[in-house]
Amino acid sequence: MRTIAMATVLILGMTYGYAEAQYVGIPKTFQPSLAAEAKRAQLKNPRLTAAPDVKTTLYRVGDALGMLRGTEERDTILTMDWRGTGTMTVNGQSCRLANYRGQVRYGAPTVAMRTDFACAQADGKPGQRNVQVVAGALAWNETTPGVGGTPALDMVTDRLVQLWSLPHAVYKAATLAGANAKTTLEGGTLYLTYPLPAPLTGTARVALNTTDAIELTMDSGEKYQLSYWIDRVEMRVGNAVTETTYTDYAELNEPDYRSEVLFPRHMVQKRGGVTVLDLTTERTNTYNPYVVMPVPANVKNAAPQRAGSQ
Repeated sequence: MRTIAMATVLILGMTYGYAEAQYVGIPKTFQPSLAAEAKRAQLKNPRLTAAPDVKTTLYRVGDALGMLRGTEERDTILTMDWRGTGTMTVNGQSCRLANYRGQVRYGAPTVAMRTDFACAQADGKPGQRNVQVVAGALAWNETTPGVGGTPALDMVTDRLVQLWSLPHAVYKAATLAGANAKTTLEGGTLYLTYPLPAPLTGTARVALNTTDAIELTMDSGEKYQLSYWIDRVEMRVGNAVTETTYTDYAELNEPDYRSEVLFPRHMVQKRGGVTVLDLTTERTNTYNPYVVMPVPANVKNAAPQRAGSQ
């Protein structure tokens, strides 16, 4: 993708199963950098008149998000960390967030996510801390990250739906789906559909924004566009429908730690038409931060038939 950077990360990324599955040849003649463009402009492209194939679609999605690196443009996103503010539903009640932190790990041994948040009390101070984790087919709660794990196996599906709804996870899941991923054009909007990764059983339908684009003019005078933004992700698992919308993709890392990986500034998640999360992202670390989520022994013992895959 944009810069040829993170050589060590690239080598690590190539050791995981995603790397080979997500290889796409470079269709452009240069490696642009968001930090090196001479000019940047917001453009409106005409609506598509035909659906591009899955390979082209996924390339454009991964490229816009900043996931593809090196001369072979492989996906090197292994971990991610983000912080935000907003509201969410906790135990059936609306919660104004005093703080919120999400972490995801896409590498071995299994895909995992941790959310760490507290609701604001009447005086504005943080209330009880909630640390929720899912890894593969296991879910648990912690008192602090990595400490005090207790099984929450009934939450596996809900938490995996959250994980696989993330924009960068959409790229990975659709790539893993291989020939089962499809593209269609409906009313000028491009949709990407695919079966969800195990242990989930269901489907994802993703609406892509192909009209809004960022055009970069490089020092050489060559022009390059970023588009195919993930607008909406609809996930159907059983009778439950979860819809997540994303807007305002941007580089949200600290100024001295830019990675050129874009993350949505605003996300809204609804389940059954009811808003369960409305989050404004304040800061990210998309430079493959250190993220570990070891499965507690008591969680493995609570579901021995599942623990063998961890």
